[in-house]
Amino acid sequence: MQERLSHITQEVNRADSAEQALNVIVRRVCQALSTQVCSVYLADYSEQCFILKATQGLNPQAVGNLSLGFQEGIVGLVAQREEPINLDNAPEHPNFHFSPAAKEDAFHSFLGVPILEQRQVLGVLVVQQLKPRKFSDDEVNFLMTLSAQLGRLIAQSEKRDRIHPRAVEQQSPRKLQGFPAASGLAVGEAIVFYPPADIFAVPDKIANSISAELKRIKRAFRLAQNEVLAMKRRMENSLSEEELGLFDAYLSILDHNGLLAEVIQVIEEGQWAPGALRQVTEQHVKQFEAMDDHYFQERASDVIDLARRVLQLLENEHATRPKMTRRAIIVADDITPALLAELPTEKILGLVSMRGSPSSHAAILAKALGIPAVCGFDGMPIHLFQGQTLIIDGYKGSLYLSPSEPLKVQYLHLIEEEQQLTRELEKYVNEPAITTDGFMMPLLVNTGLMADFEKSVHVGADGVGLYRTEIPFLLREQFPGEDEQVKIYRSALQAFHGKSVTFRTLDIGGDKQLPYFPIHEDNPFLGWRGIRVTLDHPDIFLIQARAIFKASANIDCFKIALPMISSVEEVDESIRLLEQAFYEVNSELSESSKPINKMPPIGIILEVPSAIYLLPHIAKRVDFISVGSNDLTQYLLAVDRNNTRVSSLFSNYHPAILAALNDIRRIANECQLEVNICGEMAGDPMAAILLLGLEFNGLSMNARSLPKIKKVIRSFALSEAKDAVSHALTLEKARDIHHYLFELLEQKGLGGLIRAGK
Repeated sequence: MQERLSHITQEVNRADSAEQALNVIVRRVCQALSTQVCSVYLADYSEQCFILKATQGLNPQAVGNLSLGFQEGIVGLVAQREEPINLDNAPEHPNFHFSPAAKEDAFHSFLGVPILEQRQVLGVLVVQQLKPRKFSDDEVNFLMTLSAQLGRLIAQSEKRDRIHPRAVEQQSPRKLQGFPAASGLAVGEAIVFYPPADIFAVPDKIANSISAELKRIKRAFRLAQNEVLAMKRRMENSLSEEELGLFDAYLSILDHNGLLAEVIQVIEEGQWAPGALRQVTEQHVKQFEAMDDHYFQERASDVIDLARRVLQLLENEHATRPKMTRRAIIVADDITPALLAELPTEKILGLVSMRGSPSSHAAILAKALGIPAVCGFDGMPIHLFQGQTLIIDGYKGSLYLSPSEPLKVQYLHLIEEEQQLTRELEKYVNEPAITTDGFMMPLLVNTGLMADFEKSVHVGADGVGLYRTEIPFLLREQFPGEDEQVKIYRSALQAFHGKSVTFRTLDIGGDKQLPYFPIHEDNPFLGWRGIRVTLDHPDIFLIQARAIFKASANIDCFKIALPMISSVEEVDESIRLLEQAFYEVNSELSESSKPINKMPPIGIILEVPSAIYLLPHIAKRVDFISVGSNDLTQYLLAVDRNNTRVSSLFSNYHPAILAALNDIRRIANECQLEVNICGEMAGDPMAAILLLGLEFNGLSMNARSLPKIKKVIRSFALSEAKDAVSHALTLEKARDIHHYLFELLEQKGLGGLIRAGK
């Protein structure tokens, strides 16, 4: 059975459309279970019914025409119960629904299992037989196992169908649902940016010059052959003749009679070289994967590897990435800091990332830059987005493709309304964030991009609550040296002259990978990241600490925060290294300029739950704590915020998060320790009510959120916010806390801060 399951899922994976995938399923299931009928009914939530989408054994004319209400028939009962129903005489069941168009009245045996994906019923998979009998446990288990694997495959196939340009006339509007990564709205044309050697992400494109493309591809194949020959020579003393034969096989694939001949044929039909290479590679991979022989299935990997090598050589010869000559929406498999850094941000209308989550590093950067962004469209072939008009709804996480003119007009009007709200909030820029009963709440910014400094100062930030020192590291090809870091940190201190700047020491790992210092782990968020990396590499830590101290010479308004602290030992070792760097810099400065008078305030970023229980001990060693709500929420809820299967469970309104923040504030008060919050929660108008009521000493957020939060602070009394915390602590569900806080904003006439653009 396992082998049959594997063959079915592989064939479904190779299907070009959802329709083809469903036809594969019904045909193969009939063969595997030796049944007369297999059918797939898919849910249509707009019509509240199940539609017969594919069948083997029933009337093929009923496909697309036969529908059953959600409460109708045994199919509806399977969906309601969300469990299998196995009957030996279905016509006698009280829920049996006779469908003359399907011609199914003669079938007695019935087995239906729900097709589920992320807690939603996508449809029902049904098998039937003429002879009355119950299906065996093995057959039930087979169908359940297949259904469990098919949910995601069917969802992805349907998404692929929706984004294909040929679907424009068939579906209006074409909508994909992802996750909101950065608030805001955008309407514009898509430009696809793809990884340099990602063969399957290369878009189709008409060749400007066929002769030039032929010259390029022949040169790239020749260079690839030379590389393979060099590999073979290097390995001659390590491998047997039989094993070295693999390289001969590679050379054969790269030969003029191999892949190259087919690629040349596609180019001669008008395709550019990278697109032709992708098309030929896809054809060969499908052929190899369809073969039953395991040896030939493995050859698909060889073809992909060689195609990527040729593509890399093509790109080194001539840049294949599209240039941004106009304002557009950027689409990429993964939006990275490096990608954002190399593009003119003023031309980016919005960002669409196939991967990532609302709390990913890329999403934080998008928020800092004020660029609407959506993410979480795993499995979508990004080359199909090229040139399509898109609407990004960064509040709901929705993405519309080639929208109708009325929908475009509607969203353009919403963008105008949002811009009006921004103009209205401008009048609060120079006003303090003070409650109606006189409580002052410092509002700080999270930053790390020099381009963000001016914006942060303009919105009236009281300082920098979190300077992400890893961002300059992410934007370079190697570790920045001490002198280079000094310039970077000094520019931040000068930009915020007279205001406090908190430097977080290098925080890499997890979703922040340096291209020149990769960290490969099965579970990176529970692995080597943050302070764990820099304590294992004290050379990196000391160089950075020295640079911060040198940059702050004659400037007293700065702090240092330590990320990912989970033990007292980590605090002690970090402080020891900071003191060592401080002594070294002072010794150096005493020879040329005025030494630094004293160590700056040292604190921790509280994001690991263990640190909560160690706070009384940590408080004896540090001057402040800053709660990193993104990671603290992730670790408390055991939710990988970059995993699109579970990231919808990530919620700052979870009762456990509120309880943890309440405990942190209580312990900090007992220890007389300053406590700020620097996560995305601080920039949420609803969450700000709770943080105000908890009397945090400062809220640090992206610059775009600061005017909204200032408006919220100036609209509430501290006593009202405290009452809100007391009530919220009694609520049991995140959605109840969310609803309660939204109602509070509505009562103050501030619902527009949440609804803007929705």
